[in-house]
Amino acid sequence: MIALLRYHAAVLVRSHRWVFPVVIYAFLLLSVGASSAEPLRDGLDWSAAMLVPVVALLTRSMLTAEPGAARACVAAAAGPGRAQLATLLTALGGGVVLALAGAGYEVLSDKSVPLGAMPATLGAGLGTAVVCLLVGSGVGALCNPPLVRHPAVALVGTMAAVVFALVADVSPASAALRGNGAAQVSAAWPSGVPLLAAAGLVAFSWTASALAAARRGG
Repeated sequence: MIALLRYHAAVLVRSHRWVFPVVIYAFLLLSVGASSAEPLRDGLDWSAAMLVPVVALLTRSMLTAEPGAARACVAAAAGPGRAQLATLLTALGGGVVLALAGAGYEVLSDKSVPLGAMPATLGAGLGTAVVCLLVGSGVGALCNPPLVRHPAVALVGTMAAVVFALVADVSPASAALRGNGAAQVSAAWPSGVPLLAAAGLVAFSWTASALAAARRGG
């Protein structure tokens, strides 16, 4: 699996398909940070929320970056299911890097937070980021190849699912962003439930994607 992860990471870097999601994430962070004096918790929530569309796009980029012939060779050597899981895990790893970079930017920005409150605020923000990261990965896996093969349908479906994930009360990402301490509060889910729901979404979407890849030979 480590060799597969290294291979897929190299494919993603060399294809330059990571550029668009990273630029979008950086633009959103910098534009909002430069135009407002929001407190740290709100900034962390914003950087977490933006992980949903960015990680979904990064997952889509990873799932479509590999040439068909190369994908067939990797699937034959390692198994299509394992190759698909390595692809999704590589995209998730890229999302983790973005999440840490976004949280670091928010902490280093000029936001007045008492030193004693920093660990709790940062921990809550990172917890929200994990939920949004998992939801973005689940959306990307469900709405793109091999589950959805038509390019236009996959892209439109990904964007629609991202909007739903950010605004719907039944979405774990929305619940985490509007829980206790959030700037815009809705009916909060019980503590820890959004994370469990997001993990369940990833488990379901990754399993479905891997099974579809195995059934179709990668």
